[in-house]
Amino acid sequence: MKTLVSGSQELARLTKYAGTSKALRRSVWLSATLAAVCLSTVIQAATFDVHLTPRKFTLYDDPYNGNQIKVGGFSGLYPAPGKHDTFYAITDRGTTTDFVDAAKKTYKTWLVPGFGPNIITLRLSPSGKAFIETITPLTRPDGAIITGLPTTKPATDVPYDVNLNVLPFDEDSLDAEGLTIDPWGNFWVCDEYKPSVAMVAPNGQVQMRLVPAGTLTGAEVVPTYAVLPGVLAKRRNNRGFEGIAASADGMLYAIVQRPLNNPNRTAADANGNARLVAINLNSLLNAGSEPLVRQYLYQMPPTNGSVTVSDLFSTGPGRLLVPERFTDKLFEVNVALATDLTPLEDPVTGKLISDPTKTIEQLNPAGLAANSIVPVTKTVVIDSLTAIDPLLEKVEGVCVVGGNIVLTYDNDFNVGETASTPANPNPDGPLVQLELIGANYPKIFVVPLP
Repeated sequence: MKTLVSGSQELARLTKYAGTSKALRRSVWLSATLAAVCLSTVIQAATFDVHLTPRKFTLYDDPYNGNQIKVGGFSGLYPAPGKHDTFYAITDRGTTTDFVDAAKKTYKTWLVPGFGPNIITLRLSPSGKAFIETITPLTRPDGAIITGLPTTKPATDVPYDVNLNVLPFDEDSLDAEGLTIDPWGNFWVCDEYKPSVAMVAPNGQVQMRLVPAGTLTGAEVVPTYAVLPGVLAKRRNNRGFEGIAASADGMLYAIVQRPLNNPNRTAADANGNARLVAINLNSLLNAGSEPLVRQYLYQMPPTNGSVTVSDLFSTGPGRLLVPERFTDKLFEVNVALATDLTPLEDPVTGKLISDPTKTIEQLNPAGLAANSIVPVTKTVVIDSLTAIDPLLEKVEGVCVVGGNIVLTYDNDFNVGETASTPANPNPDGPLVQLELIGANYPKIFVVPLP
């Protein structure tokens, strides 16, 4: 057993995202370093509590008990260019929870319907706190806030407020789950709903959105292009793109949290064949000649559906860090030898060209071999994230900077998964009361490389 100790500061400048040969050489060095990280059950980590005391970080005051809902729901983590102590995170769609009425009907309720994804700038302090320096809401080109309310196509949850009134859908909405910066300085955000990826300017304005074929509604205000394979719309509800990473060679990767329900969830759970999507930004932004989209097979243990991937971070061309929940591991994956799935299937139905009775999700190991499908390789970097802290059971952010692996988790805005009717209803208060999870506020964990 070995404890990770402080490592070289040589990696600090990896935060510079310009696609130079020097950056590429450093990222190759980083991959070799990560491969050497010792697997351990005792890991020293510095912990930074996100400072949320100021009133400006309060989203909601509970009229029944005075509890406050604070900024949270962090997903994704990316180092601010040129700064070893500053990071970007993004919030997800907001404070949602399930309310079950007396007739056993379940309502997905939104506590703050006007809330939407925000890019958060976090600075780590020697005091042991992480200070929020900026909060930048995502906006449409017309200046309106991008909300976290559901889109309609493919079908998602029906949204309700806390008085069980139906809320409107938002066709530009994003349930943001990750962010990255490309070699040209653009933010990219991934989303669970469609699933989709969106290019975002530094001021938060969404410049464009890429969605699966067949999911446009015509009501979008954000420039939206249906250029991703239509089969991606078969994602399990609330299990779309969960991580995103841009590499210095101009590739943008997004990973689906669970295998597609194609043709159904039973097949998805039985084989664990998830998808890693690669988008060529040179082709997208600069009219390059390479294929716009490739898809790779990411295998997870075939279980009852508990295993999920939760972020991506580029460690070099074709190499990515991937935290996996339930297996409790951090992997580095390599796409170099993996098969592009895109030409092997119908882009809409996902049925194999060679055998239309089957889909990628239905193939067991023998079926994959028979179709010459090679998945990405996976190498364990840390074999127990919860050994760092039990809160990392819900890890949703990972990056590397300054010789450290930096991690964060989704605290769900400190709101429980279920809601209740207040024991002593307030006539002027909402019908639904959300339950808070103790003092479960966001934290940042910094783990030194050896």
